[in-house]
Amino acid sequence: MAVKRYCLLFLAGLVVFDGAVAQSQPTLMVERNRLARLEQSLENRLVVQEDIENELLSYEYKLERARESLESLHQKYEESRLELAKAQQNYDSSPNVDTQRQLTKAKHSFDMAERGVDSRSRRLKFIQANHGTLRAKLAEEEYAITETRARISAQQETVNQMVKAMLAQAEESERRAALAKSAVRLDKPELKSAPLQEAPRPEVMPRPVPVAAEREVDSELLAYVQREQERLRKLLADENSENRQTFNSLELRSSGGKRLPFEFLGKDQYRLVTTVDAGRQTYKINSWKFRRTVPAEDDDTRYVFVFDARRLSRPRLVMYPEYALEALN
Repeated sequence: MAVKRYCLLFLAGLVVFDGAVAQSQPTLMVERNRLARLEQSLENRLVVQEDIENELLSYEYKLERARESLESLHQKYEESRLELAKAQQNYDSSPNVDTQRQLTKAKHSFDMAERGVDSRSRRLKFIQANHGTLRAKLAEEEYAITETRARISAQQETVNQMVKAMLAQAEESERRAALAKSAVRLDKPELKSAPLQEAPRPEVMPRPVPVAAEREVDSELLAYVQREQERLRKLLADENSENRQTFNSLELRSSGGKRLPFEFLGKDQYRLVTTVDAGRQTYKINSWKFRRTVPAEDDDTRYVFVFDARRLSRPRLVMYPEYALEALN
């Protein structure tokens, strides 16, 4: 039964071009491609979410260290304050060279402790502000992910309904063709022999030459590519971070079995550009597997792959079509 339904759907695409099913065939392709774009958008958002979560983990560690450091400095501040009060009392009761030297030393220690507390307090506030900003970004991204999943669900339902309608039309066409064929067999009149005449040749209408339309780049995809380009630029320009290379060689293996080497950019960032196949793909990098969706219209299109290996417990694979990068430039 499933094979029959598939055959009917396949035949639906071969119906004459003025038929309703044939008209709906390109529409179905458009809707399926829209679904694939939404799935790709969701995957990109999940990559962004992972990046924010990684940054949050880093800031949570910084936050903990900053609090511990400030608490330690508060203790030193209190100790230096007590030492200063004692030195001042000694000098007031017995002013001499020794008590003067002790008082000067205690004042210097107290000033340094006070500056340390002030400096660490400002650093803690800075880290807390960045941590709060990241948490707000994460909440926004989680909301956008929920919205995208809802859109995917609605779009999947649209595609399913279109497929059902096309199957019903194909089954109805098959039923009508069978009835017409049986009616012709029953009511076939006796034909008188007549001299054979050459049938007129049907006029062949030339097929219109398809015009290549300018590719429209999705705004969400452009925003994603722009964000990743900015992230990469800032990271590679940061002179304070370690310019390490975890892997001497790194390869991307696609579902088709191709093995392609990454180029090391610096700061544990690796990049390559290659053509991709449409559909659900599994890309393997060492022992890590990443599943991604490539829309049908991007089949055999050049894609940029960036592997972020800064956190090996949660590495990231960023990928986007090269034409989106060209659109930004």
